Amino acid sequence: MGNIAYPRNLTWTNYFDYLLCPTLCYELEYPRTARIDWQNLISKIVAVFGCISLLTVISEEFILPILSDASIRLNAVPPPPVSEALLILAESISWLLFPFMLTFLLVFLVIFEYALGAFAEITHFADRHFYSDWWNSTDWMEFSREWNIPVYSFLRRHVYSASRPYIGRFPATVITFLISAIGHEIVMACITKKLRGYGFICQMLQLPIVVLQRTKLVRGKKTLNNVCFWCSMIMGLSLICALYVLV
Repeated sequence: MGNIAYPRNLTWTNYFDYLLCPTLCYELEYPRTARIDWQNLISKIVAVFGCISLLTVISEEFILPILSDASIRLNAVPPPPVSEALLILAESISWLLFPFMLTFLLVFLVIFEYALGAFAEITHFADRHFYSDWWNSTDWMEFSREWNIPVYSFLRRHVYSASRPYIGRFPATVITFLISAIGHEIVMACITKKLRGYGFICQMLQLPIVVLQRTKLVRGKKTLNNVCFWCSMIMGLSLICALYVLV
């Protein structure tokens, strides 16, 4: 460490090294491991393909048939009345609760445990802290800090910390959530080819929910807050999926 100084870092080699390193925050140098653990690297690559196979089976057997059937019923001629359409949507969401939660967990494993871990091995990147125990979160602010540490570190460094001295803590938090929500909505628009704003609205709603969870009435009830977190996760994922595909 300390061997590279500006402007000696302005090279194509340094740029491509940054692109391959599993981080969004640029540094002149990163902590590095001495060698590649080939056994660990191969196991992560195999795990990626294994998880993708499971994701394919889950999607084809438990997600796509439900969405296809619901889409046919909602787009029937004549269209169903509003009450029936809401029942179809609610039924679809209930059937998607477990498969979509499992899909989320598998995608999380593929990205944050296996893919980023593999790139860390290839680049000798020593910092493998890509996530914390987000499953123990008691509010959405804690979840946003712990489930995606590379993105959180980037937003904290380049958005929150850069704006807080000028506008204050709470406005900086709102702007950080706003930029994150816009980014997530763009991702969903690319995946579904629909710009609906459901993900944006759900993410921005996390702020008032966090304020509620930090009131004296529920702040100290960690088990209750964790149960509420998991209920909203399980329900929210299938709800957003159904809305983007069917509405």
